[in-house]
Amino acid sequence: MGFVTLNGGHIKADESFVEALVALKFDTMPGVFSYAGEGYLRTHAKHDNFHIVKTIGSRAYDLFLKRHEGLEVKESLKFLMARDPFASPGRREWDNIQRLESLGIATMPPVAYGEDRGVPLLRRSFLVTRRIPSAVPMDDYMKEHFAVCTSGAALREKRALLWDLGGLVRKLHSAGLTHMDLYLNHVFVKGAPGKDKVLHLIDLQRVARRWIFKRRWIVKDLAAVIYSARRVPLSTTDLARVFTAYFDGAGALKDRSLIRAAIRRAARMMQR
Repeated sequence: MGFVTLNGGHIKADESFVEALVALKFDTMPGVFSYAGEGYLRTHAKHDNFHIVKTIGSRAYDLFLKRHEGLEVKESLKFLMARDPFASPGRREWDNIQRLESLGIATMPPVAYGEDRGVPLLRRSFLVTRRIPSAVPMDDYMKEHFAVCTSGAALREKRALLWDLGGLVRKLHSAGLTHMDLYLNHVFVKGAPGKDKVLHLIDLQRVARRWIFKRRWIVKDLAAVIYSARRVPLSTTDLARVFTAYFDGAGALKDRSLIRAAIRRAARMMQR
């Protein structure tokens, strides 16, 4: 994969997607932010999302566009702890894709990102990624395939997925990174039932290496896993398997303290 710059260096893109970006007018910042076509998903705070499915030339594209209208002050303050408060969300997520891939954590296939120059809090940015083929959110996958887990093969597959989930989170935290939105709908399962699976971690704009209060952010990640597991639902035994993998099969006293803190935080989230 080779990358090229567009729009006077404001945009970096996978060269194999330039034709599509030009056709969509995503080769310029004004073009990206004037887009009002098909695929609108939602607006949240200062960013909006589109899912664009289109054939350009003879090639079919399945893309996600996330646009950010500057920075949220409250959000930027959280990144003071990561020593990077004014990085644009588009660039941060682009960099995090590369960072996680280097750690062996699969994520979203990147297509392009761009950002304005100028005042950091007003700096617009965007990210375009490809759809992860044959992948679904982990909570949906588990509800569909393991709501009634009767066969030995299904039980083994479920246990393997839970072990892989714990290993993914361990790998992330061992690298000094936290996610801040580590819900099961941000972990995608790629692969057909009964086949080998790969877990992909998405929504990476808040991933960072936080230098102070690190335990707080680790607890927040683990609590998000527990909280989102209620929709599946996962049993206490299932969650124990996740945490056993997270601690690499060797839990210590301090590890039990971490689990208790995550459970308490998840309980508070459920009360809200």
